[in-house]
Amino acid sequence: MILTVTQLEVFFFILARLAGVFIQAPVLSARSFAAPAKIAFCVWLTLLLWFVTPVFQPLPATLLGFAVTLIGEVAFGFAVGFIANLLFLALQSAGEIVDMQMGLSVASALDPVFGAVISIVGRLVYFVALIIFLECDGHHLLLSAFHQSFKLLPAGQLANFTSYSLVSQMSGLGAALWLTAIKLALPALLLIFLVDFAFGIVSRVAPQVNVFMLGFQVKPIVGLFAISLTLPFLVRYMNGLVATIGQEILKLMMIVSK
Repeated sequence: MILTVTQLEVFFFILARLAGVFIQAPVLSARSFAAPAKIAFCVWLTLLLWFVTPVFQPLPATLLGFAVTLIGEVAFGFAVGFIANLLFLALQSAGEIVDMQMGLSVASALDPVFGAVISIVGRLVYFVALIIFLECDGHHLLLSAFHQSFKLLPAGQLANFTSYSLVSQMSGLGAALWLTAIKLALPALLLIFLVDFAFGIVSRVAPQVNVFMLGFQVKPIVGLFAISLTLPFLVRYMNGLVATIGQEILKLMMIVSK
């Protein structure tokens, strides 16, 4: 079987879009996922979609046009993965906020999975959310969204990243990220605030009590207790967030395909 230049171009366009998703998407972008396995998975999925993917006509006829289109495919896949990853950034931010109030932020350590310094509670919330995400078939949603993206934006078509609607969507997602983080961290923050308030009264009534050292012992316990109470509600909340991710990815596709 002799492959034509057009067929090879389509193969690389699909592979580039998939590579963009793997750079940023949750689970797929994890450092614990070995690079050779990622490459093999990308090539395997590309081969599955190679001859059934809608193709934009005409395809670039020059090397410069091919390179620009390839970069555009990577950027589009990156945007899809970034929207999916915002959920985990919000949950990790909630854990970081709680960690700071609990006084455990000093116990941060380098996590090789993230390649950055992550707090204890932030790491705990992230992995719990990851388990829930896989249980809710979020990874299937992500791969399905990638497959459906070729219907709205065929392989080889340049995405329109200059739209004002895209800027508006990304800024709205950034605001939603912090709102989600605050909502998830609020029960723990409220309990820790009550503990601080009680310690303030104790310091007035009995000045000889070292409430500063006492807070280091009590607040982590109270914070973990609050997190354990909110975990059952996190499952139901995550279902809604996964559905929201699917809607936002579809919205992104409709914006960049215009």
